Amino acid sequence: MTNSPREVAQTFYNMIHAGAFVELFASLTEDCVIEYFGPAVIPFAGRFIGREKCRLFFDHVANDVAIHEFRQDDFMPGDGMIAVTGHLHLSFKATGRRYASDYVHVIHVRDGKIARFRDFQDSAQAAYVCADVSTPIR
Repeated sequence: MTNSPREVAQTFYNMIHAGAFVELFASLTEDCVIEYFGPAVIPFAGRFIGREKCRLFFDHVANDVAIHEFRQDDFMPGDGMIAVTGHLHLSFKATGRRYASDYVHVIHVRDGKIARFRDFQDSAQAAYVCADVSTPIR
């Protein structure tokens, strides 16, 4: 018997909290799709198709941001999916700037693995902390 979408999501978040990205990678289907909606200045923004491309998303999360808070508040299950609301507080390592945002994650599960992950948060704040907005010296 495969795990419910809630159980899969809870395991997924536990792996993120533990920094267990290798194990997390194994929890994705081969054809997994990750979508983070935001401009290209955000290294982890875009549509990542296939397990290998999804690894890029998690590599950016693991290496480009420091997670100060990553809280899951509500788990709202649907048919083969779950929506999760929460709050995060991150800093972008390259600039040192921080941002905080509420988020909604929509996770689709197939055969006990994550088949699609959509991340909705305040990408305007994320873009600002990722961008180099300093005045250049010429």
